[in-house]
Parts: sequence; C-alpha cells; structure tokens
Amino acid sequence: MVKNTASKIYSYTAIFAAMFLVSLVIIASCGPYNNLLVREDPPLQRSKPPVDAFLVIVVDSTILPEKCDPPTKNCKSVIGTLPPIETRKTGSGMLVWHEGRSFVLTAEHVCTEESPTHFVHPDPTLEVRIKLSSSEKIHVVGVDGVKHDADIVALNADLDLCALKVKTLKSNPVALSPVPPSIGDSVHSIAAPYGLGGESLSLIFNGRYSGTKKGRHYYTIPTRPGSSGAIVLNDRWQAIGSLHTAFVPLENVGIGAGWQDLRLFMESIKSH
Repeated sequence: MVKNTASKIYSYTAIFAAMFLVSLVIIASCGPYNNLLVREDPPLQRSKPPVDAFLVIVVDSTILPEKCDPPTKNCKSVIGTLPPIETRKTGSGMLVWHEGRSFVLTAEHVCTEESPTHFVHPDPTLEVRIKLSSSEKIHVVGVDGVKHDADIVALNADLDLCALKVKTLKSNPVALSPVPPSIGDSVHSIAAPYGLGGESLSLIFNGRYSGTKKGRHYYTIPTRPGSSGAIVLNDRWQAIGSLHTAFVPLENVGIGAGWQDLRLFMESIKSH
C-alpha cells in the first residue's frame, strides 16, 4: 500500500514537472522573453560624424491613366495614347536607435506624395476627363552607394516625421540623445540638399540650436530642398532633432522637429 502511494506521488510529480516545462516553453515563445531576443544593442559612442548612418531617401512616383470618367468618345480615343508620368524626389534621413529599436527617420512630406486624381482637358467641349492611378516606391542609398528598398512604418504629419524600415540595411545607427539640447549648443547635420549626396559623398553642416517658437525648433544650419528629413545631432553625434523646412529669407536657418518630438514619435511605433 505504501509502495502504491509512493508510485502515485512520483507519477503526479513527473506530470507536474512536465507541465511546468511546457509552460516555460509557452512563456518563452509568447511572452516578453521573446521580445528581448529581437531587441538591438545600443550603438557604440561615436567620435566622428556618422556618415555610415546617413541615407538619401528616394521616392519614385508613377501616375497612370486608369479610365475615362465619363467614357466619352473623345476620351476613349486619347486615353490609350497617354504615357505614364514618372517623377522622382529626394530627401535626407538617418538610421536612429531608441530603446532597442532602430528606424530610418526622415520627413513625412518626403515619404508621401499628393498625386492628382483626375486629368481634365482645358477645353470643356472635348469632354475629356480621365481618372488617374498613382503608385510610389521608396528606396534609400547610403554612402556606399548601395540601394535598399524601404517600407513606411509610421507617419506623423503634425511633426513632419516618417519612419522607414529597411530590412537589408546593415549600417550602424546613431542613438537618440538621452537629454534635449540647450539654446546655444553646437549641432550638426548630414544632408543631401538638391539630392547632392549618396555614394562617396556626405555633406556635413554645423550650427547652433536656437530654441523653439510655436512648437517648431530652429537650428542655424543651411537647409534647402532635399535637406528635408535630415537628423540634427549633438557633439556626441546623438540625434536631438530633425529638419523639414527652409527659412528662405535667411541662408543659414533650418526649422524642424525637436528632441521630444523624435522621442515621442519613436516610442509610438514600438508595436511595429
């Protein structure tokens, strides 16, 4: 009788142990332990400009005639002869790390394109109205000249920020600074104004953080078309802001997002 009871106790213990091990496997595959495995280590402290983290953002757009709207005789006679309209625009960006995740950050207006929905012939008597369809493809080019396809992860029009995921990119990111800048601090940016950048070329600009007005941050950094999305860095080469607007009346003033904006934006995309 004692032997039988001991045997039962042993069986229950073995079953309990097996169930406990199974539960550990489930926790490891579904719980936070699994998330820890895919988190990225913090980037190393840099002593020189992070040109390897800088990227030229290239957006190729194609507009195609889709159908006559309405299907008039004149419209049907011309729609088949219309070629696609292809455009390209460029911006600046950088691979930025924060709390175990890294994304290529640039400006929202670089990632998005406001394409026309219809073409209407200026002569209304011809009755030519064509519905258009558009598509965009985004890729990035680093200082090594290699092109990588990119996907939009998150957009924030109010802050003019866009996060891209580039699966094939192996560059080292810069870290988001743990503290915001103070007025007068030295700042830097790497940008591609007018598309001038990419393979073997990185334009590095220096200036000062000048403060904020009405939610927009000011930097004494030259900013021109193509500079949009450039990340502003402190003397430790950590991200503290971004550029999205040129202050045209003054040559060396750029406007953009601030440190808190970058931090809130990157924390909002943790689920991706």
